[in-house]
Amino acid sequence: MKTRARIALVTFAALFASVRLAFPGPGKDGGPSGFFTYSPDAQVAALQRQVKGVVERYQDGLNSSDFAKIRPLFATNSVAEWNEKATMIGVDAMAKPYNDLFKAIKFKTDFQYDAVDVYGDVAIVRTHHPVGPEHFLADGSKKLDF
Repeated sequence: MKTRARIALVTFAALFASVRLAFPGPGKDGGPSGFFTYSPDAQVAALQRQVKGVVERYQDGLNSSDFAKIRPLFATNSVAEWNEKATMIGVDAMAKPYNDLFKAIKFKTDFQYDAVDVYGDVAIVRTHHPVGPEHFLADGSKKLDF
């Protein structure tokens, strides 16, 4: 009986560990509801921290309605595509739309990180931000910031 119980316990532990790896819970590095955890490799983790720093500066620019904080984060020839808006080509073309947006909406974005992958000089960051709505100043209504 003890052998069967041990086998069952080991089998359960192995199954639990494999499910945990396949579907990790929220990680402290990703925020309260984010799934991201820094790489155990110190060099990769350092790059991930740098990349997260850029996204956090963008978030700060959104939340403070300050395009001057956001502007240096874009390359001069960047392309921005917003829902139901004309595509903006070049950082100079982004200034007016961002400033108009900030007049209409007050952001309270809190990005939660699900992935920060770095491939040479390219980074892919997956976030979500269920915490904090955008506040429409014109009528006082609130809408989730997707």
